[in-house]
Amino acid sequence: MSRKASPPDEFEKSLISLYFLHGSIEKVFQVKNYDLPVSFATYHRILNKFGIVKSAGPNSKFSESLHILSLINNYKVPLERVYHKYAPSTLKVSTNTLHRIMHNIRLGVTRRCGTALLISPESNKDRYLLGQDISLCNPSFGESGDGSLPMSHTRMQDSATTSITRVLQQEVFTQNCINGNFPFNLIPENSKPIFYINIADIKVAVFRLIFPDEYHDFSSYKLCRFSFKSALEIKQAKIRPGVGEIVKNFELLRYAPQNDSEIVIDSNLNLALAKLPERLN
Repeated sequence: MSRKASPPDEFEKSLISLYFLHGSIEKVFQVKNYDLPVSFATYHRILNKFGIVKSAGPNSKFSESLHILSLINNYKVPLERVYHKYAPSTLKVSTNTLHRIMHNIRLGVTRRCGTALLISPESNKDRYLLGQDISLCNPSFGESGDGSLPMSHTRMQDSATTSITRVLQQEVFTQNCINGNFPFNLIPENSKPIFYINIADIKVAVFRLIFPDEYHDFSSYKLCRFSFKSALEIKQAKIRPGVGEIVKNFELLRYAPQNDSEIVIDSNLNLALAKLPERLN
């Protein structure tokens, strides 16, 4: 929300909520059978009025892709067999997309960008905010509830401020956005990634945030059951690919001398998939 804007009225709140729930204005119109008392342009203006950073990609497809890639790695069987055995009719990610991701992983190429946040309370900087990923909402396809750091797609041209704001709005403070009291003050100025991690074909920038202790009422349509956990608790939890490596590498780097060179690591999932025979692609 713009710092100078009045709080949204009830109609505006409903539009903002629908946007976060479905991920795009186009999807909201589809779900509502194009029966909304606003135009596309007006909808965009309302979101802009309250400082809503638009989505850079649907997280549901990312979760689906990671789940299928994990199954390929676990069972060592061809992509099509995994896809048709475990994929319901509602699956959004296509086999073509999965083949492209596998090809990029083998080449060590990233085609998309993402942002992940390591958030700790001021009183205990050794614990990190973890939520349960509920974007895999169809129980016939995998299990929802894998632990995840707040993370989402971003655009290559986005500034760090824009990327961090998007993740906080979509995965940490969604209800605050709807109510018109998003805490812009928590976004650090001139923030730089601690390091990058390649997860599937996404190069994820990892940022560090420290919240005052009074901030603990988190909400999202993508994550639930938030809690601050130690590195050991995260290691022992059922988590999304990449999360364990993000925490582990931050723990290794947090006290290391500052280095201006870009640090890029590969997730364990990528390392494992790159070693699989090409016949599984």
